[in-house]
Amino acid sequence: MNNRAFLGVAVLTLVVASASLAQTFLLTQTVNDQNRHIDQLASQFGGLAGIVSSLMPTQNTPTTQSNVVQMYVIPDFGGGGYDAFILADSLGGKVPNASSPGTVLNNNITVTHGVPIKFVISNLDDAVLQNFTGKAPVPFTYYNNTDSGQMAVQYNQGETVPELAISHTLTIPDLQVNIPIPPSTMVVFTYTFSSPGVYLYLCTTPCGPGMGLNGYMQGYIIVT
Repeated sequence: MNNRAFLGVAVLTLVVASASLAQTFLLTQTVNDQNRHIDQLASQFGGLAGIVSSLMPTQNTPTTQSNVVQMYVIPDFGGGGYDAFILADSLGGKVPNASSPGTVLNNNITVTHGVPIKFVISNLDDAVLQNFTGKAPVPFTYYNNTDSGQMAVQYNQGETVPELAISHTLTIPDLQVNIPIPPSTMVVFTYTFSSPGVYLYLCTTPCGPGMGLNGYMQGYIIVT
């Protein structure tokens, strides 16, 4: 191979290597940016972690507690707009501070009929996407942080909820359950499933492409 040909091969090799390094850097930067975004949300929401702990029963293995369902609403969990209902069990029972973009987790819930089930929904989303007006299908309470400390707002069954700013809902259409979820709050309610079956749950607030997708803003409650 003459010197000119050798020099051409060397230059081409350097160009390919540089392009590969640039692509790797950009991919790493994107993942880091998304993880930092969720870290910031979790930091803002961290004050509610104490409320979650106070409402949950003392236990060494959270996954064995069948009458309490603890879940999070995590914005952009699967990338831009792909918000998701995520069960605490799948995160080791800890307040999330990072996620793997694009990872779909199983958010199906299994409970027993005839037993009161406490739902504890911690919303990491600070977006206001809709104003909710309707009647409370069951008693529910939402908690948030104010300058004066933690505040609880409670609605009784049948009470009108007027023009409440929300990020999402937890809706079980077959059971006429529609619980509003305000931004950066924790929502708690108890429901007793009277019959075994499989019930769809989802968010009905327009919140992006994660709507209607299993593992994101939709899942199933399996009642045994």
